Amino acid sequence: MGLDKLQIRQARLVEWLAHAADEIHVEPFYAALPDWLSNDDRLGDAKALKGRGLIEYRYPVGGMVASVTPAGQDHAETMRAMRKDARKRRAACRDAMVAWLCSRDATSSATSPAVDQMPADPRHGVWLAEPFTSEDIDAAAAWLHDHGLMAGRKAAGRKGPLRGYLTAEGTVCADKFDSDTRRYIDARNAPVSAGPTVLIGTNRGAFQVAGDHAYQVQNTGPSAEHLRELITGIAELVRQQVPDVDDIDAEQQAALAAASDGEVDQTALRRFGVWVLSAVCRGATAATVAEVSSMVSAMYQMITRLPGHLGGLPDQPVSMAATLISSR
Repeated sequence: MGLDKLQIRQARLVEWLAHAADEIHVEPFYAALPDWLSNDDRLGDAKALKGRGLIEYRYPVGGMVASVTPAGQDHAETMRAMRKDARKRRAACRDAMVAWLCSRDATSSATSPAVDQMPADPRHGVWLAEPFTSEDIDAAAAWLHDHGLMAGRKAAGRKGPLRGYLTAEGTVCADKFDSDTRRYIDARNAPVSAGPTVLIGTNRGAFQVAGDHAYQVQNTGPSAEHLRELITGIAELVRQQVPDVDDIDAEQQAALAAASDGEVDQTALRRFGVWVLSAVCRGATAATVAEVSSMVSAMYQMITRLPGHLGGLPDQPVSMAATLISSR
């Protein structure tokens, strides 16, 4: 993701020269570079850019002078135009932040770096040869937090957390979706395909047709029995996709016990949801992770519609699983 230091410095040099009407000494450009981009090999940069047809240079008395070519001017204008695309910039910053937190092993409150450190990382903090601004960083942190991919306390005067770490869903996005946040969110929110509509008496609903251990829920309104069937289906999917997972029987039984008629223990089901997502994150495919995440969200949504559930849950099913994970 992103450009390396050499590419960033050379891209900036082309743009810097594009602002000049004629050839100009390059020393001021190099003197103004931040430490992480500094380099004394001006000739190396000049040769590389001339080889690409972007600049011309010469060495008169007093040091190197250079000028941009028409191709270099076009290159600089293209870069500036691309940076003006706010939508792409926001998406790039979100993706970069997920990748950056993953590279820092930031997966718990004990390892939660300050997000404002990201622009100092040339691999993740720079887009199109320019560092992300503080506004970019704050907006990305807020979006990731609100969509359940990042956890951390929001700071006064900011939209998002000042320090943060990846939730289980954020880790899935990094590991299984190459930090592509939009692709992950689309997969997470994709509806689980339903089987044919079946008419039984006066009840009409969609049934899922699958293997011997699959669950089927008649769409006639939620009940504790439906909730237990969903829990069983989730547990069976974990067994099939992550066969070496430990404690699946105990976790399933605890969740089933928490879904008794007349009284649903939200705290116990919260733990079950966290455990399930953590388990599939370790060994399942991206498609399975997205499906299980959707099923866990459906489980939480069902709880809010059942009588006797203990405690409240978030209103938006899309962010339910992530909200519960981040509250561990």
